[in-house]
Amino acid sequence: MNHFAGFTKPVVGGHHAMLRFAEDGRAEPVMGALGKPTVFETELEAQKAVTDHLLKYFNGRLRRDGVTITSTRDAAERLFRKGRVIPVEHK
Repeated sequence: MNHFAGFTKPVVGGHHAMLRFAEDGRAEPVMGALGKPTVFETELEAQKAVTDHLLKYFNGRLRRDGVTITSTRDAAERLFRKGRVIPVEHK
């Protein structure tokens, strides 16, 4: 299903902050240094990490219509506009 999820999972030594995004098929832990899952001491710390990462995702990677913003897409759109850039105003 295309849905988002965020939850904590108890592990040895603490909790993992788990995130599932619509484009992924399963939840994965928040990664730390060297690409290893971060182990939070308390469930509250893990839940805060879930909230922070979900907000960063929604506020940073998505437009309001849900399409991911990329420079590749912008470059492709310029080709179809014959090099013209159409200015966009944000309110």
